[in-house]
Amino acid sequence: MVNKARNFIERSDRRGFFVIFRNWSSIVLITAFSIWGNSLPIYIISIWLIGAFQYGLGEALVHEASHYNLFTRRSWNDHLDFLYALPFFTTVLKYRELHSRHHKYFGKPEYSKVQSYENLGFLNAQNSVFFLWFVKPIIGYAGFEFQFLTHNADYNRFFDRKVLLFWMPVASLFYWTGNFHILLLYWFVPLLWTFSTFLYWQSIDQHYGTDSGTRTNVSFLINYFGHNIGYHHVHHVCPTVPWYNLPEAHKVLCSEVTDISHGFFDTYQQLKTYRQLKIVC
Repeated sequence: MVNKARNFIERSDRRGFFVIFRNWSSIVLITAFSIWGNSLPIYIISIWLIGAFQYGLGEALVHEASHYNLFTRRSWNDHLDFLYALPFFTTVLKYRELHSRHHKYFGKPEYSKVQSYENLGFLNAQNSVFFLWFVKPIIGYAGFEFQFLTHNADYNRFFDRKVLLFWMPVASLFYWTGNFHILLLYWFVPLLWTFSTFLYWQSIDQHYGTDSGTRTNVSFLINYFGHNIGYHHVHHVCPTVPWYNLPEAHKVLCSEVTDISHGFFDTYQQLKTYRQLKIVC
């Protein structure tokens, strides 16, 4: 398997810069269209789309950079994090520090996500899966709970020196040009609501209720916005495979994986089935 994996680990600076540009340009264009449309329905749709592209930047690409997969020069993955990590109040170095534990201890007795699933309500049989998968995220509470009470409870992201050095001039620029409301409405609202909700869904989708420990989600939409982050099992098999090679690597290295989801609603059905089996047992 090691020899086969080597066929998929070549990185590309061109792809790295392009995928960053794609996300930022999409956010700018959606914001401009929403301001032009000037209606509440358009605004709501816009912040969910912006949150999806934020998810691509602030989770999927930061994740790639933490594995040195975003650029061929290893140092660029850290030094260019003002393009994809600092806007989300974290650094690639900090993300790598936390995420490395996930890979190091995954599948071992020392590793368990049980506590986080309990905090999110999935181990309480009285909570309906429909409420946890649809209602709680849509109203925004699940994302807030995941971001601030579970996922990042072990470090204070807001007072990292590098983050402050990024946000002080950015916030000042928006303020002094009279556009601070745009920053609030089109960056912070989706950041706190929709981006956080996508993180919540990802955490459940990738590991909860699986036989192998990881779920591979082959949905086009999830992998379009998340840069193939749905191919999670093959990522655990070989973390050095960059995002654009994950689908092909999945076919070659993990063709017999059993935990497969074909989309958002398929995962929901799997979670319901898992809950029913747990109750029976």
